[in-house]
Amino acid sequence: MIEKMDRPIDYDWDGHTINLYCDEDGDWLAYLLDLPNVSAFGDTPESALNELYEAWEGMKECYKTDGEDLPVATRRKDYSRTF
Repeated sequence: MIEKMDRPIDYDWDGHTINLYCDEDGDWLAYLLDLPNVSAFGDTPESALNELYEAWEGMKECYKTDGEDLPVATRRKDYSRTF
């Protein structure tokens, strides 16, 4: 189980883009664009981001435990630029 941790002022999303929006019920949803299954809700944008940070740290721990590489953010991928 992951313990609650102090949140850094600047979150480290490993290059992943965050989508943050308010739904029709007034709840905030935050998720990693490349990994939409890593998501969180909150009453405020800050709480949604805090929860997303917890989810991302937990996901990274699962990848590490399973001996798998973390998914690379789309914007960090090296493309050959050829077709």
